Amino acid sequence: MRITGPSSPRRTPERAKGRVCGARTTQAEGLRYKAGMRDLGACLACVLLAGLALAAAPGPETSYTTAMARFAAFISDGEPVGALEAVDKSTKGYGAIGEDLQALAAQTEVLCSIDIVEDKEAVDDGSDVHHLDVDWYMVLKSRTDAGLVERRRKRVAVTIQRFSVKSGPVWRIVSLAPLDILAPIAIR
Repeated sequence: MRITGPSSPRRTPERAKGRVCGARTTQAEGLRYKAGMRDLGACLACVLLAGLALAAAPGPETSYTTAMARFAAFISDGEPVGALEAVDKSTKGYGAIGEDLQALAAQTEVLCSIDIVEDKEAVDDGSDVHHLDVDWYMVLKSRTDAGLVERRRKRVAVTIQRFSVKSGPVWRIVSLAPLDILAPIAIR
């Protein structure tokens, strides 16, 4: 067992078997290594900070499935600006999509799930376009009327394309039909 890094456990020869003072010991190369709780805490803190750094500054999306998952997550989190960034400005109905996302975030708590049922890659090898048939499911709970819950489930045709930007390649939705999947909740 090789342990490296700034938070590596102390190397102490031990004769005891099993746990020593609540720490786990491991037999390796004739010596036992003891990892104390302080070392474990430092390691977990490093992992947590690295995860937060990745979440705070998302890099280029490597796949269209990741882009669709992030789009659904932004809708569920009530973040219309983040969701709209996943849609290309040349998309038919771009303005209406933005207004609907704003209304959904303001009026409702949303649970959004998008499952790709069928994926047809464009014939051009260099185009990086995918035509997706998705099963889109949403649960909308009104923020003003606690008893008003609307469930939507539709098959939606989505076309997504990879674009090159300064930070690297990004996938954006270039077509979405029908648009009424994002319509605000109907208040009766």
